Amino acid sequence: MKHFIKPSFNIAGKKNLLEKNKNFNIAYGVDKNFLLGAAISINSVLINNIDTDFNFHLFTDYIDDEYIQRFQKMITKYNSNIIIYLLDAEELKQLSTSDFWSYATYFRLIAFEYLSTNINSILYLDADVICKGNLKELFQLNLANSFAAVVLDVNNMQQSSATRLKLTDLNGKYFNAGVIYVNLKKWIENDLSKKSLELVRGTTNFGKLKYLDQDALNILFQTQNIYLSRDYNCIYTLKNELAYHDLSKYKNTITDSTILIHYTGVTKPWHTWGINYPASQFFFNSYIHSPWKDQPLKIAEKRTELQEKYKHLFLQHKYVHGLLCLIKYKLLKK
Repeated sequence: MKHFIKPSFNIAGKKNLLEKNKNFNIAYGVDKNFLLGAAISINSVLINNIDTDFNFHLFTDYIDDEYIQRFQKMITKYNSNIIIYLLDAEELKQLSTSDFWSYATYFRLIAFEYLSTNINSILYLDADVICKGNLKELFQLNLANSFAAVVLDVNNMQQSSATRLKLTDLNGKYFNAGVIYVNLKKWIENDLSKKSLELVRGTTNFGKLKYLDQDALNILFQTQNIYLSRDYNCIYTLKNELAYHDLSKYKNTITDSTILIHYTGVTKPWHTWGINYPASQFFFNSYIHSPWKDQPLKIAEKRTELQEKYKHLFLQHKYVHGLLCLIKYKLLKK
């Protein structure tokens, strides 16, 4: 997959060195819409792990000078590095996508392939993952013969995924790919780059995959994983606020022991209508203590975003704005 990589930019911290075998390695794969999320996620890792050195590998098909300058400002405080890999994603845009999964979901496959030639393991984080604890114990894991260290997806995904993929062993073992600590030695030894592309292209007996590369990784890893506690991938959706109306109920899910929060769903904490919830405070704290604190939050652009935004605005008693958003959604729906 190396032909996808165009230029790369190394933003070095105080050490000014890429100590790939010493520093802990974390990768992200994002398009333009998730660049802000990735930046705040990286900042959350740094401010909660000040005694640890990292190499952050950001794979994206869009970058600008302002974004690089903000990263340079952030990284000067830490003994860490950020490497930005610019991708040519035209070929990936031909693969299956959905309202919730863009072509950028496949960037993680490129990251695994490209980095496997230099390092033995990588922690991959989705851009909507925020760190609120220490990651050292995770990086001290011995992956040995495991493909990865993972966290189970939510309960209602277990039986349905096993049935859909016709893999009974997956029931109770189907993991969420938003947080995944991958054994890159096993990745390259088993030629998983080629096999994963075959799966996501729908050219195998599994046919078209509903959850794209997440399904592919579950198939390829064959449940040969270390299964971590929910603390390392605390799946939380801000849609809960619409259902519960009790804005403190998030504490039943996001607890003191939670290390990585995964904000799934359409509404993200970097959206203008999602930032002010108590459940979003962990994102907000990283945001206001980052060089991006003066950058505007994201507005609703997609139909699915408008559909959720007007409901959140009504919940927040912003009735006029909510009504205008509802009208815009209805017009766009037509």
